[in-house]
Amino acid sequence: MFFLITGHLFVQVDVRNSESGEQVHARLDKALRKAWLTLRFHQPTIASWVVQDAETGKLTKVYRTLRDDSEQKTWLENTLIPVPKKLTSNEWANTDPPAQKLPTLFVINPSPSSDNYGPVRRDLILRSPHDIIDGIGTLQLLDRLVDYVSKAFDEGNYYRVPTLNGSETSWLSPPFRVAADVPFTLNETQNKKLASMAAQKEAAAKSDGNPPRVGLSLSKEHTFRLLAACKSVGITVTHAFHAAIAMVLRDVQDRNIKATCVRYVIYILRNERARCKPPYNTSDCAASVYHSVSGGALIVDTDFPGPSQESRRKDEFLQIVQTVRDYYEEVRNDQEHYALAPFIWQDSIPRIPATGTVPPVPPPKQLPSVSISSMGCVDYIIKPDRGRIRVYDPWVTGEELGNGLGLFLGTYRGELCLSSAYNDAWQSHDGAMDFLKRCLAVVSVGLGVSDV
Repeated sequence: MFFLITGHLFVQVDVRNSESGEQVHARLDKALRKAWLTLRFHQPTIASWVVQDAETGKLTKVYRTLRDDSEQKTWLENTLIPVPKKLTSNEWANTDPPAQKLPTLFVINPSPSSDNYGPVRRDLILRSPHDIIDGIGTLQLLDRLVDYVSKAFDEGNYYRVPTLNGSETSWLSPPFRVAADVPFTLNETQNKKLASMAAQKEAAAKSDGNPPRVGLSLSKEHTFRLLAACKSVGITVTHAFHAAIAMVLRDVQDRNIKATCVRYVIYILRNERARCKPPYNTSDCAASVYHSVSGGALIVDTDFPGPSQESRRKDEFLQIVQTVRDYYEEVRNDQEHYALAPFIWQDSIPRIPATGTVPPVPPPKQLPSVSISSMGCVDYIIKPDRGRIRVYDPWVTGEELGNGLGLFLGTYRGELCLSSAYNDAWQSHDGAMDFLKRCLAVVSVGLGVSDV
């Protein structure tokens, strides 16, 4: 199994005068079961897994159709799991939950069933191997799930789950190479470009279980002012926080090290769904891995130690953020990148250990890095309201297997959230939260936006 992707949101339904809270609880749980089965029909890849041939080492994605109602019941029980403990979703996500073989939906009920007046809430946490789905796909999949929950809740006993008789296999998501018609060979120009990217990466590097998660949310007013400030200088909020990461990484270095410069080197992910042909370019194929990694590296060199005066830090931030913006635009506007993507993955993925062997635990990096994945305005992916169902707090995170941090950025219902996955073998909750707060402080000073 590759590492896991974890996606979250919670749904809420108000209790009307004509019904009891107990009735709404039961109705919502029944709608969830129907919706999960419906999702398997339209997105059958959620019931697939990857196996490795012991002799050849070849990896194959497998989907097995259901033979009878008993197998359907077993799949439902194994992949739609109520969480018995009364925990918040963040608390549960930080308890090292099980790594399932198949994509699995965990359901938390934080609202007491005895409350006949308050809203009924369910926290939905999707955990899936990353070789089945990626971050954007996870959000798209959760949006589809809520669509089906809303429909099943409104229609009640009249809602009919599609029959899982094997016809759903026509909706299985193909590999990216098929979805985007990626050629199997590159032309001479593309090969030269690939070699140039590899050389740039090498030169840049030569210079002097479930991840716990922490999050930092901004108010609507603070978010509005921050977005307006970004727009005024021609950048996005992603550019701003990525520039801040480079500065904060420099700021937290040991002051006793003998260096005059700190180099930040990182790569970014690019959503390739727009490059895919229909229907693979839509959320009809959300359960897929249709993203790539940038070919060239983002390189930011900062003076060490950094300036202490606020005016000089603001100038430094604005200079770095232009470098970040130019890099993002270069990656975004590269029309040939989708064709190079499989070859870049091929060169960067290490050889898979032989079946049955246990590879050594990799040592921590001497210079742990920090990445950032931006989901943008999540309202465009997950609709906030439909019918009686209201959606809140959507987020997605990967696993941080090393001693660095993986930051995630997104805005929903007008509120920006910056969160981080971290490996608690190397990092602490307080340390990860401190890093997020430092990034926010750098952005606030750089753009002249306070949180009051």
